[in-house]
Amino acid sequence: MAGYESQQVGDGMEISTTPETVPMPWLFIAIPGVLLILIAFSMGFIWGLIAIGFCYGGMYLMTHSKQATQYRTPARFRVSKSGIEMNGNSIPKDAIHRIIVRNHVLKAAGEVIVVADPNVNSGQQNVVAGMNWAIRNLGPISYRVDAEARGVPTTLAGGLTEPTASAIMMDVNKALQLS
Repeated sequence: MAGYESQQVGDGMEISTTPETVPMPWLFIAIPGVLLILIAFSMGFIWGLIAIGFCYGGMYLMTHSKQATQYRTPARFRVSKSGIEMNGNSIPKDAIHRIIVRNHVLKAAGEVIVVADPNVNSGQQNVVAGMNWAIRNLGPISYRVDAEARGVPTTLAGGLTEPTASAIMMDVNKALQLS
């Protein structure tokens, strides 16, 4: 189950997270995929199998893209009054500027400008539909918690919902005794 667990270990707190899973885009592929498969099977059995592979490949690419998998790994780190320890690296408390919650999917979508294209089959509709799928399905489960030290962000945990990321941020701030 996705979320996080924290436990007291000595003078600090150990936090372990499990990211949310990426949803399969069944409805996004269903209507055009079924039509493609039916048309391909009417042309021949082999063409139908190729169409099935094409639809599966589209779903695989959407769920395994950089946007879907970035920062989506289980994490374990230790926070104490003296700093943060993660993967053998330590960030001293004095070097930490802030702990912040970010979302790379919603940030990337906010920077896109869509210009109307009068050509019906320009491909623009597909791009916008894919962006909408990412915003609607990946946006709510792509929050991460970063510690900024010496001007460099270090991701502590990712692939989280906003309430989970905010709770982790508050726990880290409390353990570090930051204001």
